[in-house]
Amino acid sequence: MGLDSNSKIPKYIQIRKWLLGMINRGRIEVGSKIPTEEEIAKRFGVNRMTVRQALDELVLEKMIVRKRGEGTVLISSKPRDYVYELENITSFNDDMQVHGIEPIHEVLRVEEIEADKTISEKLELGEDHRVVQVLSVKRVGDEPVLIERSFLPYAEFSKLVGMNITGPFYHLLVEEFGVSLHHATQIFSAVNPPQEEMEIFGMAETVPCMLLESIVYDPDDIPIEVLYSYYRGDRYSFKATSGEYLFSQ
Repeated sequence: MGLDSNSKIPKYIQIRKWLLGMINRGRIEVGSKIPTEEEIAKRFGVNRMTVRQALDELVLEKMIVRKRGEGTVLISSKPRDYVYELENITSFNDDMQVHGIEPIHEVLRVEEIEADKTISEKLELGEDHRVVQVLSVKRVGDEPVLIERSFLPYAEFSKLVGMNITGPFYHLLVEEFGVSLHHATQIFSAVNPPQEEMEIFGMAETVPCMLLESIVYDPDDIPIEVLYSYYRGDRYSFKATSGEYLFSQ
């Protein structure tokens, strides 16, 4: 097997997918060593940094551990943590499928409501304060790992009310409503989830969550969506790529 150099999927993700395939087929078992960076690099004709990126993903997901003097060992056949990368606008389904995981997306409620002052201002609604609220839960297997509350202007997205939403939500916005999700602002904060979110997660005790508050804009810088995403703090890691340190005197 070689890598598809024409694919939009980065090479390190393709290597990660190959490793997951080897694990799922039992070619690499829990407790055993995975091939070295040198061996994988030689197999796919890439440099070691590309391979290291693929392995770093599995380390973040707590599937492998690097042991000094022993090599890299597989400690779990499934991710123990899920990773959110701070790069492009993506959906949960897109993130999971890129990493070889089939997620479950369940819409719990779609309704017309009157937006409060905060949401009205963020969506720049003007005089009509009605919005469509979409409450959904994302699961991996039977485990709920992410809850999303999405707010969109009712005047533009009223058709969502009563619609049977089954697939990825952003795919629906693009295909059905012709929306261009151009850019977003995102703010993170550590919170204790609200009571309804705790019940959806099935938490007997409070588990801190990472709240991601997003405002998604179209190419004309008009806000399309305000989104509150509650990521389980015990199941998610967040990854950001930083540029060069710029020293100024």
